[in-house]
Amino acid sequence: MSTTLTGTNFLRALYAANLLWHTSAFYHFSFRAPYMMTKLSKRSSSKSPAIASTPEGDEWHHDVMAYLGLINVGFAALAGMRLYSSVFAPSSLSSPLTALSEADILALMVLGIANGSQAWGNFVRTSGNGRWIMGSGWDRITVLDAVFMILDFAVMGAHLWNS
Repeated sequence: MSTTLTGTNFLRALYAANLLWHTSAFYHFSFRAPYMMTKLSKRSSSKSPAIASTPEGDEWHHDVMAYLGLINVGFAALAGMRLYSSVFAPSSLSSPLTALSEADILALMVLGIANGSQAWGNFVRTSGNGRWIMGSGWDRITVLDAVFMILDFAVMGAHLWNS
């Protein structure tokens, strides 16, 4: 498993997956806020008629969703820059089975913390409150945030362990 985690292609795939994940969050939360509110929240089943009548939320909700989406731009850019660097300037990426560059360690730590903070929020903040689908089962957002956190830290840890 360590050989897989320390391979250049696996690192590139992880950067590409992080890039797609954070770009998707940017797009969906920033430009499709009403749709995402309807999809992710349980507003339509609220006992409050005022809340149930607006399952897509209101402009205030959309502003917060757009803010959440915009936060993901930096993480997408970080993953994209490291991916670009590993493909078009491979000398900046350590060879397989050797320690990662300092830039890769920093990038994986930042991406791991970004994904981990979302997973933690899903498991702790939204789990059991009945307002969101996140954290209450095997929803896509909670699972992928947790999986990317684990992979980001696992790759970083495997490289540090081998160095």
